[in-house]
Amino acid sequence: MRVRLLSRGSDLARLQTRLVEQALRTSDPQLDIEKIVRSSLGDRDSRIELWQSTEKGLFTSDLSGALLADDADVAVHSWKDLPVEGFAGTVVAATLERADPRDVLLVRADVLAARPAVLDVLTSSPRRTFQLAESLPGLLPWPITGIEPKSVRGNIPTRLQRLAEGQGHALVVAKAALDRLLSPASEPATRDTIRHLLAGFHWTVLPLREFPTAPAQGALALEVATARQDIRAAVARISHEATHRAVDAERQILAGYGGGCHEAIGATVLVREYGVVTSVRGRAASGERFTRWTLDPAGPLPPPAESAAAIWPRPGERDGAVRRPLDVRLPSDDRGWWVARAEAVPNGVQPDPSRLVWAAGTRTWRRLAARGVWVHGCSDGLGDGEAPALDTLAGRTVAWHRLTHARSGAADAFATYTVESPLPDDLPSRTHFFWTSGTLFLDALARHPEIRGAWHGFGPGHTSRVVRDTITDGSRLSVWLDYEQWHQHMSR
Repeated sequence: MRVRLLSRGSDLARLQTRLVEQALRTSDPQLDIEKIVRSSLGDRDSRIELWQSTEKGLFTSDLSGALLADDADVAVHSWKDLPVEGFAGTVVAATLERADPRDVLLVRADVLAARPAVLDVLTSSPRRTFQLAESLPGLLPWPITGIEPKSVRGNIPTRLQRLAEGQGHALVVAKAALDRLLSPASEPATRDTIRHLLAGFHWTVLPLREFPTAPAQGALALEVATARQDIRAAVARISHEATHRAVDAERQILAGYGGGCHEAIGATVLVREYGVVTSVRGRAASGERFTRWTLDPAGPLPPPAESAAAIWPRPGERDGAVRRPLDVRLPSDDRGWWVARAEAVPNGVQPDPSRLVWAAGTRTWRRLAARGVWVHGCSDGLGDGEAPALDTLAGRTVAWHRLTHARSGAADAFATYTVESPLPDDLPSRTHFFWTSGTLFLDALARHPEIRGAWHGFGPGHTSRVVRDTITDGSRLSVWLDYEQWHQHMSR
């Protein structure tokens, strides 16, 4: 069977087509695969400001039309480029497993040294412009009074070159694009060029809670003429359905606000074993601002507490822990620092920006940044199961020291402080608990075994594993994104 794969001509588009070709050949070695390149309107006219254009599918409609003209069998797109309305007569028949959906901020090394009050960021995206203005200043290790967007066009190497030339202080790009172009599947010359340019920048992976990305970012769309049932069947065999469902949900969110790249709206859906996490943030054309960070849990929710007195901790009981620093010398090897709390990095310690520092969540990130620490990203409060996935950007396999408290018990833990958390004497009278520490949970259970039969909530990650390993009856256990959402539910 012959399959003609069509893509645009950029290095990234060609690489993505090779990934599809490889998947198809693995699925059916007998396929006769041909690769075709065609330019799009967006490629041919670099003067078009993408966010101002009323043209739908600037980078995709020419390829979609080729399918209906029988000039190709499958068009391989970056799915985020496809209009949410679709193209009459074609269908997205398959997708590969999604690459990392997050954005990366690149800052020239000399800019970090100069610390400008207003940061000029190369981006033509209304979504990125809005989110950067709302959230970036507190994540940088020096005071920022404003973000100034500067329009940029071109492929990834071109954008990196413009940053290196000083056309802006910083640049935002999709991490999936960098990861793919730096991968072994990329052309060596392209890979070497990007690696050379990255050496002049500091980078950080922007958190999805505050920077949800363009719907479908990191995913590929395999578009086929609707009538070609034979081709649809061939590509369906390589489709990653979890990615397909997540992207469909993101694009439905965008469609609800009008759709289009001119919308300042980000939507990212993460499918996890404990449920589906949805992050939405943006500004509608009406000026309405909105933020959504929710979990559709895989299991049933517990009943609300009968009274405010039945929960632990109550809001006023959350800050009782006493933390004391240990007299330790932090590791000086090339491992990164995975930081559970800002207190885990002793006061006065100022790591070089080349030291990989990863925070548990944005609260820890902001506290470290306020102390002048360059942070390379965070796990969005989703626990240590969220891999930083920095190996490709770092150019090496990254191992981690987990800077945490002395009784953590976590793998690769490096203790930098002790913690003492008081427990109330009336704990057995409480019926609903939220745990942020596996150690504290075990201490409470040892002191008051009767709480085992209560309702227990926790965030994803290490604490979740400790509780689940101890209480095997999962019907009384539940995962939450944060204490505030748990407390709101329990207080109904």
